[in-house]
Amino acid sequence: MATVNRLDEALLAYARHLERRPISDNTRKAFWGDVNLFAHFLTSGDRPAPPLKAITSEHVRAFIAHEENRKNANSPKSIERRLTSLKVFFRWLHQSGHIAVDPAEGVPYKPLVDPLPEYLTEAQAMAVLEAARKISEGMRHDTRPLAIISLVLETGIKKSECLRLTRDDLDRSARRVWIRYDKKHLKFKERQLLISEECLRALDMHLQRYQPHGRLFDCTGRNLEYIFNRKVAPLAGLEALTFEMLRWTCALRDYRAGAMDDEQLQYKYGLSPLAWSEMEAKLARIVKGEGDAFIAGRATPHRAD
Repeated sequence: MATVNRLDEALLAYARHLERRPISDNTRKAFWGDVNLFAHFLTSGDRPAPPLKAITSEHVRAFIAHEENRKNANSPKSIERRLTSLKVFFRWLHQSGHIAVDPAEGVPYKPLVDPLPEYLTEAQAMAVLEAARKISEGMRHDTRPLAIISLVLETGIKKSECLRLTRDDLDRSARRVWIRYDKKHLKFKERQLLISEECLRALDMHLQRYQPHGRLFDCTGRNLEYIFNRKVAPLAGLEALTFEMLRWTCALRDYRAGAMDDEQLQYKYGLSPLAWSEMEAKLARIVKGEGDAFIAGRATPHRAD
């Protein structure tokens, strides 16, 4: 790939790059629209665009400040998305060798622009699994909580993805689960995820107990959330338990471990580049604030503020 030197050349190259990426049209339009707004800002008032290598973090900061202060300014969430788009754009330019320094890398997100998610500490995650095991061994032998909690804590799949799973999506010999999508524009979210022997045992126990023929978990999301909050959470000493908490706990484990790069994490969580950048920003904020926020033995869902 030839090195580009001008902003207009970079935009054309980036457009071709986006066309090749397996992302939805809406995501592609969001990336392209935000970067073009930045380009228009740099050239407003008939100013010539600076050479690509001359764009600095001050240009990025000035653009974000302009977006915050202009008449009919967008919501803080939209402005955060614009910064995310620029970070993705300049990271690609830097990784592709077009620029030596990424001008957006050091531009921070505004604190508390978006509330941080709730998640479980490791002690709470273990307590939740133990509570689910007790329920599976109880009078009704309800294996659903243990199977689902084990699966989501390891794979980080969404509630909707979990509820769509069928027996055919479980590859027991390879210890993998298939996440599939019917709609063409969502095919980029399809993935195969590895599960542990322990998780497979929980799923096998569920298959033996309920013997599902269609969906793996033949119940509604509302019903599962009811079980989580009325049965599992009290046994685990928690005020609440949701799919999102389990998904974010999984993501934090992966982020802390550092064993996967951005593309691998984006793939695992079925996210577009933009959505992964937003998740990554929240994970970084949580990890940064964990030292001060952590309280040993806390009996409520953990939130980093």
